[in-house]
This record gives sequence, structure tokens and C-alpha cells, in this order.
Amino acid sequence: MAIDTYTNLKTSIANYLNRSDLTAFLGDFITLTEARLNRELRVREMVNTDTSITTVSGTQSYALPTGYIEATTVIYQSDPYCTLKFINNSDFYNKYNDSQSRGKPQFFTIVGTNILLGRPPDSATTLQINFYKKLDTLSDTNTTNTILTNYPELYLYGALAESAPFIMQDERINTWGTLYKEALKNANETSSRGSTTTSPLQMSTPQVA
Repeated sequence: MAIDTYTNLKTSIANYLNRSDLTAFLGDFITLTEARLNRELRVREMVNTDTSITTVSGTQSYALPTGYIEATTVIYQSDPYCTLKFINNSDFYNKYNDSQSRGKPQFFTIVGTNILLGRPPDSATTLQINFYKKLDTLSDTNTTNTILTNYPELYLYGALAESAPFIMQDERINTWGTLYKEALKNANETSSRGSTTTSPLQMSTPQVA
């Protein structure tokens, strides 16, 4: 049976466990697996692009996109475009503050659920955030997502690993956990290879200060 829908996934979990009395708990195992995948999985299928933010002159802080986990690229769509560099909170606050002169930002940091630009922008410009987004959680109404389609073993072994402590199968924790970790490693490595190119590298356009 293909593990390609929420229902089929739950059936496969029950079959692997050889248990018919866990129906009410299978969804919990899947939910816990999705929380773990959001922490540990970084594949290109999770990357989204948000261009909903338009900067306001003098305003440094903007709300992050819904489902944000971490940024891959932040682009200030000025002319020419400027790819911003990440710096940690301490260095950011030592260098930038609200009294800083306005201009084209070169750096950014993340504080809570906001992205902060250094320096304060001097115009209304689109901010493009390419970021890893939390999974579209599976349910009876959202029956599949790209991770289940492309990496069904992650969901299966992750859910089995989450089930072992619940049903007190201590001897299976290492088995399922090892299979999950191997599937996770393969997914992250495969995605990393698929995000590169064998073409000759081109020199990037110099950034304007």
C-alpha cells in the first residue's frame, strides 16, 4: 500500500505495530513527528518565498511570514537588489539603533517573530524573504503534503519512534529511531545535492554599500 495520504499513513503505522487498538492515538504520533521534522528537516520542498513586506522609511522591524522557521536568503529589492547578511542580536544592537541614519540595509537579524533591518530603510521597497516554512500538517481534511509525497519513510519511521514510549516498547525505540535518523540524513543530503549545480560558477554582482 502506498503511504501517500493521512489515512494510508495511519494504516501503515498500525500495520507495522501489529496493533488494532491505537486508532485514537495514531494522529498524535503523526503530530509529534511533524514537530520533530520542523526542527530537524531542511529540504528544498520546505522553502517558500514571501514578498508581502513593503518597507517603510525609518522602520526597522517587520513581522515574519506565517510558518517561518529560518531564512535562506533575504533580499532588499532596491536597484540593484541587495542580499542582506545575517548578524546575531548582540552585534546588531551594537551597530544599529533607531537613531541610525537611513539608507539601504545590508544586514538583518531575527528577534522573536520579527525581522530587523540594519540600517533603517530610506524608502518603500519590497523585502523578499526566502525561508524554510513549517510543514502543512496532515489531517482528515489536509490528506497529504510534499514531504509525505517525497519522503514517506520520514513520516512512517518518525511516527513509529514516537509510538514506542507510549506503548512501552522500549526495545523498539532504538530500531525506529535509527531508521528515522537515517531517513532524515538521506533526505537532507539528497535535497542539498539537488539544490546545487554542475555548471561553472558565475561571479556574483558586487553589492553596493
